[in-house]
Amino acid sequence: MTGPLTMVARALRAEWTKLRSVRSSGLALLAMAALTLFLGLLSATLSDSAVNQGVLTVDQFHFVHQPMTGDGTVTVRVSAQADSGAWAKAGIMVKASAVSGAPYVALMVTPDHGVLLQGNATTELRRPDARGDRWLRLTRSGQAFTGAESADGSAWHDVGTVTVAELPAEARAGLFVGSPPYVHFIEMPHGEYRKYDPTIGEATFDHISVGTATPDRSAWQDTDVTPKDPQEAPPPLDSGLPNLELLPGGSTWTGDTSVTVKGGGDIGRAGLGGIDLADFDRVKASLFGVQLGIIGAIALGALAITSEYRTRTIGTTFAVQPRRGLVLAAKAVVLGGVVFLTGLVIGVVCFVVTQPLQEQGGFGPPVYAEPALTDPVVIRAVAGAAGYLALIALFSLAVGTVIRRTAGAVTALLTLLVVIPVIVAGSSETADGWLRQFTPVAGTSILQSVMFPPGSNDTVTGPWTGFAVLCGYTAAALAAAFWLLRKRDA
Repeated sequence: MTGPLTMVARALRAEWTKLRSVRSSGLALLAMAALTLFLGLLSATLSDSAVNQGVLTVDQFHFVHQPMTGDGTVTVRVSAQADSGAWAKAGIMVKASAVSGAPYVALMVTPDHGVLLQGNATTELRRPDARGDRWLRLTRSGQAFTGAESADGSAWHDVGTVTVAELPAEARAGLFVGSPPYVHFIEMPHGEYRKYDPTIGEATFDHISVGTATPDRSAWQDTDVTPKDPQEAPPPLDSGLPNLELLPGGSTWTGDTSVTVKGGGDIGRAGLGGIDLADFDRVKASLFGVQLGIIGAIALGALAITSEYRTRTIGTTFAVQPRRGLVLAAKAVVLGGVVFLTGLVIGVVCFVVTQPLQEQGGFGPPVYAEPALTDPVVIRAVAGAAGYLALIALFSLAVGTVIRRTAGAVTALLTLLVVIPVIVAGSSETADGWLRQFTPVAGTSILQSVMFPPGSNDTVTGPWTGFAVLCGYTAAALAAAFWLLRKRDA
């Protein structure tokens, strides 16, 4: 008697033998690989950016400060901070002068990203888990500045040390608050427009000391640090960061030891402190070719079943294995496994060969971070590309089972998955966004490594959400194929 496991093993072996012995299967896999690599290389070669040549730094915030000469320590507790944004900043600073663009060192807390130590918009060190009410301590020794943070003012943890050679011995030291603008996209007649809406942050400071004593209240000065001539509107993206009109800040003292500070703006440069100018997803772009490579996956998936109907060998298959559901399941397992493994190799090759080409086109640090193949988000995207191709092949297998004709199945699949998306993408951003949310094309979202601001048509759904949509369509199609295969004649 043949056991269930033996039957499954025989079915899998039979389908594997069919797949590797049919010439069209190899050609379809080769087409999938070639088309994916070709489009990925073409995209990387033709794309270019000038963002890294634009304005990359910003130095706007409200500063409450007093003179500080030579070495010393500034200590404060940030007892409260308004959550005006994930990267709102409040902390202590030593700055050459209260002028935008002057050299500085800042130690700050943020609502969602812990404590940051920033040196002159060139260096940043982080303690991402240090959140909530925080004591901050910034100690100067020559041109070296050491930042530390504490939850209780007793047990201190070093954030790190930065060196800013440009800071003079006579500097300004004190408290600052900034709140980055809310960034979102709005649709314009000629595409999307990145819009910046100013925000105001607020923080309360106490236990303030500069040097060894609590400073004299009368020594503090308030300054809205900002360039002299802010632009009225953001520049084009390739001009870099906008110089927004700063919302007025201020300070309110409670006695001589506690102060509440309000301020807008931001500090740092692209790539530091959550400042992001990227309009290009390097990982997704490197895997862009899978959107053409699915042609090979479609052909392979449809042929896996329609070729047997065309040659009339399907009857022999069912005679050897009467359990038709097992036959289709075995085809799905073998097909999905082969396409996934092939897609994984293709994805790694595409990622490796396109990264240098992207950097040559201007898509490099600091605006565009350099991704590594070992990054979890890159692993997810590369494996997701392979999974996307495998699911398309399985979806095609199901459609081929339902239609039973190679030409009809392939034509229907190419129309649905390739032709319509290309036409819609070139005619309507709204329709394109809908298509990438609610149809099998949503599976391409698994390639995303960057979540762009609200309103961007580049991010219409989350990576796993879109992938789940494709999984749902594939499962439904396979269920229909199983039902029809068992109900009708061979």
